[in-house]
Amino acid sequence: MKSVMKKNKRKLKRRTNAKRKKTTVQSFSKRDAWDVIVVVMLLTIIVYFSTYVRNNHFAVAAWPAIEFVNINGVIDAVDHEAFKEVIRVHIADGFLHVKMDRLERELEKLTWVRHASVQRYWPNTLRIKVMQHSPIARWGDAGLMNMYGDLFFPKDIEAYQALPMLYGEEVRAKELARTFENSMQQLKPLGLKLRGLFEDERQSKHLVLSDGLIVSIGDGDVADKIQRFITAYNQYLAENFKKVKKVDLRYTNGLAVEWKSPQYAQNLEMEPNL
Repeated sequence: MKSVMKKNKRKLKRRTNAKRKKTTVQSFSKRDAWDVIVVVMLLTIIVYFSTYVRNNHFAVAAWPAIEFVNINGVIDAVDHEAFKEVIRVHIADGFLHVKMDRLERELEKLTWVRHASVQRYWPNTLRIKVMQHSPIARWGDAGLMNMYGDLFFPKDIEAYQALPMLYGEEVRAKELARTFENSMQQLKPLGLKLRGLFEDERQSKHLVLSDGLIVSIGDGDVADKIQRFITAYNQYLAENFKKVKKVDLRYTNGLAVEWKSPQYAQNLEMEPNL
């Protein structure tokens, strides 16, 4: 009897152990299957992403893309095609890679652009503020001058022939602009308008009035010499000023007058205090 019971116990134990082994084997098989699935999915994603990056390298590098460019300022005289091309080249690298200082410098190289400033606004906007040159005078036959005394050289200045003309060494452009402005203000009470100011290599200056009359200033204090001219104008020249071709102030005292007609060809004898 005891022998039979022992045999039954051994059989029951073997069945229990077998069942446990089977359950363990099945449990490991399910976990392995999920691991394989996860690994396959990860590899698929990695391969897909690598392929996308390889085929769309520039699109990825330029992320996020700039979708809006806002221009603030008047640029009616600026070459619009050149302006847009400079911007297009720089925004191609994307929002994070725009070199704003370089973009500003390249825009300012355009003929009619005096100043440009660039700002980024997350996530996709670029704002550009532009100041255009406003010409107040011609510089010789080929250039223009703005209100700050800066020179620029457009391809065509035919539309600006009515502006006064200044000319001299370019490094002295701002100084000549100030001289022109001061001289214009001094002559304004007489009703005389300036059309030009020229300075030669010796820095000798010559003013041209609106009627073509030339006032040779020379070097030295321009304001003092113009004041001498004003005194002479009020005392002697006003009545016959339309007959005057040139007034020469390149003297320590006094001045010389060249008349348009030979019958007036004589020098005015001025008082010593002029």
